[in-house]
Amino acid sequence: MPPRLPAALLLLLSALASANAEPARTPRQLIDGLGVEIRQILEAPKPGRTPEDAERAVAQQITALAQRSPGDDSLFDADAQGRTPLLLAVSGAYPLVVRALLADPIVKARINARDKAGETAWMVANFAPAMTLVACQPGALTLERQPLLTPYLQRMSVLMTARKSVVAGIVQALEDAGAEADPDAARKAWFVRCPNTTPELRRAIARGDLLTTLVNDALDRQLGFNKAYRVGLTTIPQRPPQDMRFISSVRESAQVRDLNCPQKPRPALLGGLNWQGSIRFKTLVATRAGVVETVDFTTLSDGDPPPAVVNHFRNILIRTLAGYQCEGDRVFEQEFEFKVD
Repeated sequence: MPPRLPAALLLLLSALASANAEPARTPRQLIDGLGVEIRQILEAPKPGRTPEDAERAVAQQITALAQRSPGDDSLFDADAQGRTPLLLAVSGAYPLVVRALLADPIVKARINARDKAGETAWMVANFAPAMTLVACQPGALTLERQPLLTPYLQRMSVLMTARKSVVAGIVQALEDAGAEADPDAARKAWFVRCPNTTPELRRAIARGDLLTTLVNDALDRQLGFNKAYRVGLTTIPQRPPQDMRFISSVRESAQVRDLNCPQKPRPALLGGLNWQGSIRFKTLVATRAGVVETVDFTTLSDGDPPPAVVNHFRNILIRTLAGYQCEGDRVFEQEFEFKVD
């Protein structure tokens, strides 16, 4: 029988192990990481591990925290944009996490808190951002931007095939917990968030239920684009209008080095370019739930590169960014430079 260690030594070893252990992730960090984990599950399925399993694990950790430390600051602390874990869970369409957070009395009491953009959790739930990207950004439905849609559509397909409407269920959970419904404020907030909304959708929003109108519009647009893309219709726009901007200037941006991005591939040059020189781009990128949704480009190169060259390297960067897996709902900046001898 091995000798028994003195009690004092056991306590010392336990204390050292606790000191060296990684600190538990906060609810906001857990939610930020959940989007990347779900994307990885969808892109490389493994037996016995589903997106719902990943979400349930996060919800259980948040529930354990709330039971262990009711009203813990980390359950409702806001990020630089004023978004609480509840707002982020709603934005990512995580109903199990939303319910876990609402079980805490302090989170529930602050259910109508607004972020810096003036949006509440109820408003964001009615925007259904995980399903309505192309309603907000119709310029995404172009041949140039199509690579960005693939990972987004994988998550959207999971939400569509759920037994019960995920987005409607989140709205109901919020209202049951006392969220204030303010359709007029939500419509105004949508137009601020999505200035590229088409005139016909603006008219539909003015006369119909916001959530239903946005989801139906996004589905119709996406299905129509998918069908046209499969048959190779020449009516699909090559790229968005030159002056279209996808990311609002009011959103604060970070540098890409400040983000946690488990996957960040390097640009892969494409052939077929009869040109020599250097070209540099500044990109402003918006990511949600592990997926790059949109990007704006600024050409920083000296001189005036031919449009065909600019478009060639924009296509390379879009394919590159489509492979980025970054945690959280963030806007970041990154510069790229290409030299061709």
